[in-house]
Amino acid sequence: HVRSYQRARQAILRLDPDGNMAEKYQEILPEDLTVSKEVTEENRFGQGTSKLAWSWVIDGERSQFNVEAGGLMEEFYRINWLKARARRDRWKEEVSLVRHEMLWTGLWFEYHKKMWKQRALQSTEPGKEAYANKQMGLW
Repeated sequence: HVRSYQRARQAILRLDPDGNMAEKYQEILPEDLTVSKEVTEENRFGQGTSKLAWSWVIDGERSQFNVEAGGLMEEFYRINWLKARARRDRWKEEVSLVRHEMLWTGLWFEYHKKMWKQRALQSTEPGKEAYANKQMGLW
């Protein structure tokens, strides 16, 4: 497709005596063909610095992709912003859950330690008391 575009571009430029079309129909470079990382890697860092290729905004003010005119690009950016916000909210929830799980785990260990301490104090046989003290040390 790029080769077809480049041939058509060369034909247009040969027919354009003023050279005005060269600004509108730029040469496609390898960096213009890269896939947006926001599509392939949703959780990557630095998403705010991504730029679209010039071909997405080729018609300038009249383009349906024009962000200022409320075109499709505005919707594209809005969707990406909403996705990023949802990811942030999920991570906030995950951090909260992990903190609570850490607290619950500590309390669970403390509960078992106290349970074995009670068993050690209630034990009448030395072997059972020693085993309960050993278990208490594990928790």
